[in-house]
Amino acid sequence: MKYLIEKVNNRKTRKEFIMLPFGINAGDPHWVPPLLMNVRQLMDSKHPFHEHADVEFYLARDKNNKVVGRISACINRTHNEYHNEKTGFFGFLECENDKELASLLLRTAEDYVKKGGMESIRGPFNLSTNEECGLLVDGFDTDPILMMTHNPKWLGELVEAAGYTKLMDLLAYWLDGDSDKFEKLFRIAEMVEKRGDWKVRGINLKDLSNDMRKIMDVYNECWGENWGFVPMSSREFAAMVDELKMLITPELTPIVELNGEVVAFGVGLPDANVAFKKGRGRAVPSILALKVPPFKVNIDRVRVLLMGVKKEHRNKGLEALVIDRMIKNSTEMGMGRGELSWILENNREMRAILEKQMNADLYKRYRIYHKEF
Repeated sequence: MKYLIEKVNNRKTRKEFIMLPFGINAGDPHWVPPLLMNVRQLMDSKHPFHEHADVEFYLARDKNNKVVGRISACINRTHNEYHNEKTGFFGFLECENDKELASLLLRTAEDYVKKGGMESIRGPFNLSTNEECGLLVDGFDTDPILMMTHNPKWLGELVEAAGYTKLMDLLAYWLDGDSDKFEKLFRIAEMVEKRGDWKVRGINLKDLSNDMRKIMDVYNECWGENWGFVPMSSREFAAMVDELKMLITPELTPIVELNGEVVAFGVGLPDANVAFKKGRGRAVPSILALKVPPFKVNIDRVRVLLMGVKKEHRNKGLEALVIDRMIKNSTEMGMGRGELSWILENNREMRAILEKQMNADLYKRYRIYHKEF
């Protein structure tokens, strides 16, 4: 047999799983390693995601015992209960450019979820829509932004050769604050602020968990009916806040309140990938590059990670008000450009705002694939 599949079941195989992408992507100047500490935590069975999901991680070895591929297989009970589906998921797909190898890895994930009674499989998800997801299919000539994926061009071809088809594309838009393309948006934001009783403030870092909880209440309402949405448990939410807290700033996290109630928000994060790339994904050098002079790198771009407006307050210009604050503040911080991602390809309302009001450029496309059994 050309390849052998092996479960990740100890410290050695977990390290091999985590480090494989360094070899696969060694020749790609735009690949950025994730923060390795975060990947280890997500794989750990003690991570709160595993409380409502069954997950296995697999390696593929060649006849010389070299690790040449990896994949995860997942049954997310929360997803299936929320959407009334029987679907499994694959993720963390990395392999050498070999159709036989990719097909073997994907069949391994398929067999796992089939045994769990699933009727289809989709991916990649690392491990859900609340983490990294999607396979890059367009936009390979720039580095990925924080928490976005990057892969060889041929990986999508291998997935399609294994019988998978497109299910949904996730879009990334680029904004450059050095131009005058935002004049219309700024005028809208100014009118909205004058005409309403809105209060706009930055997130309170001294009460971060409480403010983030308010934000997530709005997010859950806004995104609850969207494709692929999976509500987070309270422990997952706490883990997310803990992971992101060193990047959250009041200037990039505007909150709009009406009579003390949070009705809209935006969350932008400095692109820590610049630091992770310099630190090669290792915690200490990455944190030094992020925070500590003289090791600190210059971060000049932002990722707008989340944005939402409560249903009863939509079409009142609050989206413009939130984005206005993020653009102006990020520019003052020396980060007046960045990415808004990801946007579902069928989210016509948000795409219209980005394309018509903000003149944003669609510059990367990530694909979710699926296969019916």
